Amino acid sequence: MSGFAHAVAFLTRLPVPRRWLKGDHRTSPMWYPMVGALLGLVLIGFDWLVARWFPQMVRAVLDVGCWVYLTGGLHLDGLMDTADGFGAYRDRERTLQIMKDSRVGAMGVLAAVLVLLLKVSTLYYLLQFHVWDGAFAWGSAVMIARFAAVVAIFAFPYVQAQGMGSGLKESLSTWRINLSSFCSILPLIWWWEWEGVVLFVVVFALTWLFGKLAVYRIGGFTGDIYGALIEGVEVAVLLFFTMGVRLG
Repeated sequence: MSGFAHAVAFLTRLPVPRRWLKGDHRTSPMWYPMVGALLGLVLIGFDWLVARWFPQMVRAVLDVGCWVYLTGGLHLDGLMDTADGFGAYRDRERTLQIMKDSRVGAMGVLAAVLVLLLKVSTLYYLLQFHVWDGAFAWGSAVMIARFAAVVAIFAFPYVQAQGMGSGLKESLSTWRINLSSFCSILPLIWWWEWEGVVLFVVVFALTWLFGKLAVYRIGGFTGDIYGALIEGVEVAVLLFFTMGVRLG
C-alpha cells in the first residue's frame, strides 16, 4: 500500500505517516483515481459542514477554496504554466522554457480565473438543485480527472529526463492500468448507470485529444500538463452534469 500512500501524499495535503512512504513512489499512479474518490468524500463532508451556515454562493466559493487547499494548488499551478507555454505559440524549446518560469503570465491568470469561476458556478447549480446527485457529480469529477492522468501517463511519452513524472510510465503495467480503469468506471456505472459509461467515453476522448495536442506541441507530457489535464477534466465533468445529462 506504499503506492497508495505516495499517491495521497503527492496529490493532496491529507496527512500520511512517514513510515508508509518507504516504498517506490513510481507505483503510485494506479491509485490516483482512488485518491480522487477519497478526496471527493472529504470535500463532500466539508460541504455538508458549511451548508448549514452559509448561503449557496458563499458555500460554493468555500467548497472550491477547500478544493484548492487540499490539492495544494498543484494542478492549478500546472494549468497556469501550461496556458502560458501553449498560449505563447512558440517552438518546443521556448514553450518548455516558458512553462518552467516561476512567473505567471496573462494567459495563466486568465486560465486559472476561468477554471475557478466555472467550478464555483457549476457547484452552485449542482449543490443547490440536486443535493445528493450534485455531491456525487462533484466526487465523480475529482475521481475521473485523476484517472485521466493515469491514461495520459500510460498512453503518451514524458518529455523530460528528470521530473516529477519520470519513471511513472515504466511502472504502469497493463494489469495496473486495468485495475485503475475498473476502480474508476465501476462507481460511475453504479451511481450514474448508462450516463456513467457516456461520461467515461467523453473523458477518455478529451484525454486522448489533449494528449495528441501535447505531443504535437512539445512531444509529450510534463508534470504541468498533467495538472492542466486534471483541472480541465474536472471542469468538463461538472459541465457535463450541469447540462442536465443526469440531473435535469
